[in-house]
Amino acid sequence: MDKDSKQVVVLLTHPNIKESRANKALMDAISDMEEVAIYNLYEMHVEDAFNAEIWSTIISHASALVFQFPFYWMSAPSLLKKWLDEVFTYLAKTPAVAGKTLMVVTTAGSEHDAYRSGGRNRFTVDELLRPYQASAVHAGMVWQTPLVVYGMGTSEASKNIAEGINCYKQRIEALVKKDISSDNW
Repeated sequence: MDKDSKQVVVLLTHPNIKESRANKALMDAISDMEEVAIYNLYEMHVEDAFNAEIWSTIISHASALVFQFPFYWMSAPSLLKKWLDEVFTYLAKTPAVAGKTLMVVTTAGSEHDAYRSGGRNRFTVDELLRPYQASAVHAGMVWQTPLVVYGMGTSEASKNIAEGINCYKQRIEALVKKDISSDNW
C-alpha cells in the first residue's frame, strides 16, 4: 500500500515533534503499522498541507481519520484550526469524509482530576473537545471517544505515556479490524 491509500490517516499537529516526549512516543508506537499513514502538518509544505483536493484523495481512501495533538490552552495547535477552516470545511461537503470515523488523540499536562467539574481546569476534556465532535457530526462522520493521555507535567508522565501507547495501538488496531470486517474490501 502506498501512503495515499492507508486505512487510518493520522493528522499530527505538533509544532515541535522532535522535542516532544509524549506525542513522539505515541506517533512512534503506530508509525510502523502498515495500515497507518501519519501526516504532520508542521512538516508539510504549505501548499500541500492546505490543499483540499490532495486531502480529499487521501481521506477518500481511508476508513478513519485521527487528529493527534498536544492539548494546551484548552485546544489544539493553531495549524489544526487552520486545516479545519481551509480543508475540512470543503471536505465536510463531500463524500470524502462521510461515514468515516473521526478520533482525537491528545496529551494533557494536567492530571485527569484537573479536568472535571470543580477541578482546577473546570471542564472535562470531552467538553473542551465538543467542537471537534460537532464538526464530525456535521460532516456525517462517526465520532469516537477521544483518547487522552493525562499528566504529562506530573511525576506519573512516564507511566501514563506507556499506558497511552498501549491504548493507542489497541484503538488503531480496532479501527483497522472494523474496516477489514466491513464490506469495504
